[in-house]
Amino acid sequence: MISSCRQQWTAVQALQAGELDPFDAWVSYVGFGGEVDEVDVSGYLSGLMCLPRADRDLLSYAINEMLAEKGLVITGAQYSHDGGTGKTWVADGLYRLLVVSDEVSTGHPFHTRSGRPADGDAVQPEDRAGFLAHESRRCDALSRSGLLDSGAEERFDRITAKARRRFGTSSASIALITDDRQVIKSVVGPIGQDLPRDVALCSRTVEADRTLVITDARSDPEYSDHPLVTGSPGIRFYAGHPLTSADGWRIGSLCVIDDRPRAFTSADARDLRLLAAQVQLEMWTGEPPG
Repeated sequence: MISSCRQQWTAVQALQAGELDPFDAWVSYVGFGGEVDEVDVSGYLSGLMCLPRADRDLLSYAINEMLAEKGLVITGAQYSHDGGTGKTWVADGLYRLLVVSDEVSTGHPFHTRSGRPADGDAVQPEDRAGFLAHESRRCDALSRSGLLDSGAEERFDRITAKARRRFGTSSASIALITDDRQVIKSVVGPIGQDLPRDVALCSRTVEADRTLVITDARSDPEYSDHPLVTGSPGIRFYAGHPLTSADGWRIGSLCVIDDRPRAFTSADARDLRLLAAQVQLEMWTGEPPG
């Protein structure tokens, strides 16, 4: 865990390097659920006062999201559990620990819509090696998170229940993606189960690094013949947003699912992203059971 002063300094530096407005940072922080008023946040970002740990982490997250949205490849604000190095945000949404040379790792060296080689693609040996190395590090980050070992947890069930209510879907779930499986961490509703990774829609979300939205799977040429659409549970609507580990590896997804087609607006996308941020902060800074 880093000191509160160190964390504050990185937030101030990130704000200045990204030419971000403190007011906008406060607005973003409030959008993610922060409750500290503008004066106190402005004072924190001016180095004049401190904030509680949870608010420091939420503000760091808000600043880093602003940097990512601007496509800036600069050192971001740290979280209370970080080591002595900062984080560098990169264009594809992954971030890595900053190295001394300031070189940016973009992770997986080849990308299709799913993040893996498309069927029939000719994959060079170095690409395959790069993918395997990427997957090894991603799965290691998932293992180190302890989420696979802690079973169902009420702190996550509260968020999936909130997601189900917000979108009025039959189900909402948090899925973790291992090297070969989808493991359900939390589910509210009848749709959501452990599955082989190649079948799981949440695996697509993790691999593609974006909010994946399928408003009517039966009429979507990419998913109309998917076994979860043509067979049980008969998925028609899916919206999922990727979840990352504290060191930036995409390890899972928060998703809402229904057996009826549904519209999904930009406001819906923003709210799903906000709920995913709550899940991530719980992963990073919350206390596991026991």
